[in-house]
Amino acid sequence: MNDCKPEAFADRDIHEMLAKRRHVAIIWSTEDVQSVRPDLSDDQSWEVLEECIDRHDCGWGFTWTFIKDVADDLFPRANGGAQP
Repeated sequence: MNDCKPEAFADRDIHEMLAKRRHVAIIWSTEDVQSVRPDLSDDQSWEVLEECIDRHDCGWGFTWTFIKDVADDLFPRANGGAQP
């Protein structure tokens, strides 16, 4: 079995795979982005996550505030930044 095929990963738990390599990961999703910016689409939320990875600084961390700030930079609110 070739472990590089997508179907090989479908039945594995990502945290189990990381643990075997003694790695850890915190996983953020588009749903997390939408919890701080519910006005964003799935595609926009994915764009926010991709930008977060590019901007991430280990000294500051990957936080809810960071996600919101990146989302606000990429997709400014029409009402001047006020939350709905």
